[in-house]
Amino acid sequence: MAYVKLKGLIDYEDEFIEMITVHKERNKESEVDKREEARYSSMITIEKVFIRYDAMTILCKKAISQCEEIVFSNKEFKIPKELEL
Repeated sequence: MAYVKLKGLIDYEDEFIEMITVHKERNKESEVDKREEARYSSMITIEKVFIRYDAMTILCKKAISQCEEIVFSNKEFKIPKELEL
């Protein structure tokens, strides 16, 4: 996603791409890390789960809306040669 955005093939908010990015640096926590912690950690409280769930639901709805705009647009999309199988 980040690559095709960088190439100018899609117009998608960085916020959504960042949500699904897993970082190699140990000190940088991704949304994937936060989700795993919420799912498996015994240290999390139920209140944090509800707050996180509501925030993620709002973000996901925005991401889906932007995705629909990309998918159903009339703009031609060409897959870069380096991504072809």
